[in-house]
Amino acid sequence: MKKTLLILSVCLFLFSNFSYAEKQHTKMKKKEKKDFAHFVLKAQLDNKMVFTKRNVPNRKGLYKFFDKFEDNMGVSEKGIEFNLSYSDIGDKNDWVRWGKPGFAQRFQIMEPYKETTKKGKTKWYRIAYFIPNEIDTEQHNISLFDFKMLYGKPEKAVGPSFNYNNNKFIWLFNGPNYRIAKNEVGEQYFFEGYVVHFDQKFKPLKGKWVNILVNAKWAKDGFLHLWIDGKLRSSYFGDVLGGASSVRFKFGPYRNYMTAATDKGLKIKDAIIRYSNVGKADTCDELWSGCDEVKGQLKNQSQVHGVIGVALCKPADEDKEGTCEDLGYPGNPKPF
Repeated sequence: MKKTLLILSVCLFLFSNFSYAEKQHTKMKKKEKKDFAHFVLKAQLDNKMVFTKRNVPNRKGLYKFFDKFEDNMGVSEKGIEFNLSYSDIGDKNDWVRWGKPGFAQRFQIMEPYKETTKKGKTKWYRIAYFIPNEIDTEQHNISLFDFKMLYGKPEKAVGPSFNYNNNKFIWLFNGPNYRIAKNEVGEQYFFEGYVVHFDQKFKPLKGKWVNILVNAKWAKDGFLHLWIDGKLRSSYFGDVLGGASSVRFKFGPYRNYMTAATDKGLKIKDAIIRYSNVGKADTCDELWSGCDEVKGQLKNQSQVHGVIGVALCKPADEDKEGTCEDLGYPGNPKPF
């Protein structure tokens, strides 16, 4: 089935990760902090974010702030616009990952270690984005925002991420099972995880301002809920921590697996992505209007809505390739 083939195509993306031992960020200058605070960041992220160390060089025109951008539905926001070009070459561990040039590029803003969320804590996150209809990710991926799992100070595992993958929107998050492998900087965690493939006919996810709300209890007895434009789309109860000591939030375009596209002769086009109202808080009310309606959609059990399919993916091992199992949604209405 076409759906299953798409889900299989993201299996390696979901679980491939590196442990980072080097310094992971660059501090913002005073003017940059002021602009991000005014145009983009809210609540606990205001004046607290830094640039990811592996970002492409900050050339003229790479990003700019705007006072107003209105979509075709009449919704207007202030925020930041990124214009990522294939010619933007960043850190060698992104661009030449696995020895082949052109693999990945990014410009992300993230929490420094002291601002990461410690295990056992519950947080709310909000991210608004606008992707033009013409943006194309055939045979590659753009992560719009993601989380990383920290064990001490290093990032040793991927966490949840929201992606525009092969022209489909998917939500990825870790399941409770994982293995630990040694690598050049110590160890790395490989998780089994869930892939939720959203149905764009249920509600458009590009060509308009899209508002995402995430509520996470970062614990073994945790939960992870995601709403899009006020509608609950994915709700999971279980271990969302995987033994990590804290969790880092990042946003900004992170484009990867571009070599899968260029190897087939496809051109990687410029990607213009806008963000607004990016925040983290202890309560929903600090980020959202109408929280009673939002929280009223939750049940004491996992659920999904407006999705095409759900898969459980297992990472590759030394002698095994990664695999993904279709969990039978919608025939199986409780796939987690």
